[in-house]
Amino acid sequence: MTTAGPRWAEVNEHLRRQRTRLAERRVEQLDGLLSTLPSRLANPDAVRRIVTWLAEALDADVVLHSADRGLMACSPDGAANLALPAAAGSPSADGVQQRMVQIHGTTDATVLAVASHRPVEDASGRLIQHAAKVLGLCEQAREDHYAAVLAPRAVSQAATQLLLSGQAVTGQVVAGTISRRLMDTDEVVVRVIDTGAQRREPTLALCERTLHGQALVSPCPGKDQQIIVITPAPRDADVQSTLRTIIGSHGWLLMGESVPHALTASGAGYAEAAEAVRTAARSPERIGVGAEPKVAPLLPRREARAWATSLLAPLLEAPEHETLLHSLPTGLAFKGTEAARGLQVHRNTLRRRLDRASHLLGLDLDRLADRVLVLLALNVLALPAPSSAVEGGRPPTLADLLRGPDVSEWARHRLRAVQSDHPSLLPTVRVWLEKNLSVRETAQAMGLSASTVRAHTTRAAHLLGMDASTAFVSVHDTDVVSVADVYIAVHLLTGEPRLA
Repeated sequence: MTTAGPRWAEVNEHLRRQRTRLAERRVEQLDGLLSTLPSRLANPDAVRRIVTWLAEALDADVVLHSADRGLMACSPDGAANLALPAAAGSPSADGVQQRMVQIHGTTDATVLAVASHRPVEDASGRLIQHAAKVLGLCEQAREDHYAAVLAPRAVSQAATQLLLSGQAVTGQVVAGTISRRLMDTDEVVVRVIDTGAQRREPTLALCERTLHGQALVSPCPGKDQQIIVITPAPRDADVQSTLRTIIGSHGWLLMGESVPHALTASGAGYAEAAEAVRTAARSPERIGVGAEPKVAPLLPRREARAWATSLLAPLLEAPEHETLLHSLPTGLAFKGTEAARGLQVHRNTLRRRLDRASHLLGLDLDRLADRVLVLLALNVLALPAPSSAVEGGRPPTLADLLRGPDVSEWARHRLRAVQSDHPSLLPTVRVWLEKNLSVRETAQAMGLSASTVRAHTTRAAHLLGMDASTAFVSVHDTDVVSVADVYIAVHLLTGEPRLA
């Protein structure tokens, strides 16, 4: 009981309003915390968003730090230098209140640090604890995501690169950890899926889920919009059906398929699938199967091997010949950045290897003609060796090898689409190849505008299944793997450009 005056009756109502406002503010803050969460806690952006929200809610500097990973997130940007006192929670010399909270569920001593110029109230402390719990959930989701998705993907990528580089035994051992099927096969089918302008990740994740245990699924290291799928040939029917359903239900996807190849020739299967995907757009199903026939298998085997061995002799006898032979097929066939990614080396390292090969062979591998020559020799040596070798004497010349009727028929077949489309295409392509794929130099030589030459070469590239980029500047701007056989076919049909 009290004898206080009437004004004391208002105190209870005032306290009630204050408590209500405080409760509403806390609810609003917790709602803000929840609103920062993405649909997937494993989203790499989730941690940064939570740290930023906490800094704004408390008007404080916030840092998330890991003993192993270092600074993970901070807000504002200047908070990265936040130093914690030995006794977290006590004020520093300049009056800054600091709190440090261990993030549970992590294995690398991750802590959340908060520094504020205002006293950290109990309610703010609870808010920090809530944020720490959510960050712990994010870290656990990240680790689960790595165990379920990223770790198998890393294994699949490693196995794919080993198989494509010819290391079949090691590739099978690695692949066997995620798919026993690939341990019991001698032949594989290689596919390349192109996602075009769409993001690759959703399609990659879909393929990983639906083909788990049936195939190797890997993002292509050289092309950001492509996915590589390797399947045991004897058990390919289910994978083929699944992938055709995926391509059919996603109108922006293209797919190239190889014919079955020996496991040791997985790299040739990839080249075939990569070439087939370029022709897929012309197919109603958006799927290209196989590739245009190559010229190397049509050459007389013994004589062709003697020629190729003679051409590459200085390189084959070099101390570093294994490294060079591993790098040359990809380095000469694809754009520099893509080739370096595919070989998993720095672009400058690849450049030094190409320069070394140029020096040994006495050729200029920045010239398309010399690249085509070396690629042809490499393709010949990649074929099964003949039962006997050419005995004594000088090796045959390339002109001798290209005289057969099968080769002439192959050249006519290879260029049939260009010849039947427009009479101006083949002459333009011939000069364009001769000028090292330079549109500007081709236009000057033919007395045409650059736009006309670009239109002709783009049309021809589309018809021939070549890299149809409209930004041709030199041999370094296109995939030579799709140009090399066209170069030889044009040479056979017209006598130009030079090839020797």
